[in-house]
Amino acid sequence: MIVGIIASIVAYIPAMIANSLAVVFGGRYIIDGGRCLAGKRILGDGKTWSGLIGGTVSAFFVGMILAFILNPYLEMYGFPTPGIYIILTLAFGALLGDICGSLFKRRLGKERGANMFFLDQYDFVIGSFILTFTLFHEWAKDSYLTGDRWIALILIIMLTPLLHRGVNIIGYNLGLKKEPW
Repeated sequence: MIVGIIASIVAYIPAMIANSLAVVFGGRYIIDGGRCLAGKRILGDGKTWSGLIGGTVSAFFVGMILAFILNPYLEMYGFPTPGIYIILTLAFGALLGDICGSLFKRRLGKERGANMFFLDQYDFVIGSFILTFTLFHEWAKDSYLTGDRWIALILIIMLTPLLHRGVNIIGYNLGLKKEPW
């Protein structure tokens, strides 16, 4: 029981860290190019191609390292280990969710860095799960909805605001973020 839950959480790590890694690599080549839609920025200066690519690639490599190290152990317990495309989808989906969150915030007239509870904490979770469940439905169902593995999904949902806040405070103190949220 506990191994499956832990394995499901570990498999989700690429999605959990992609956003933080995007901050490290971001800052160059603004995705929306400064363009506006209905008088408001489309995404804002915080969404860059360097962050999207750097965050996706680095989170993917972390996921691949984890899969390489843990794969033999997890297979003994019948856990469907994520393949190369699933790891990539988790990482990219998280950043795609974050981009969609920024698009939504700009449509509401919120400026870059404006705090918006729930959306700021869960946009990457929603994005990664929607993309992964869409492209790899069986793996996602087996990993997060089958048997006791739904507990991992609940833990991810419960721990996300705490982890999100903690990582953002660290990024703020390191000078990587302009706001601590």
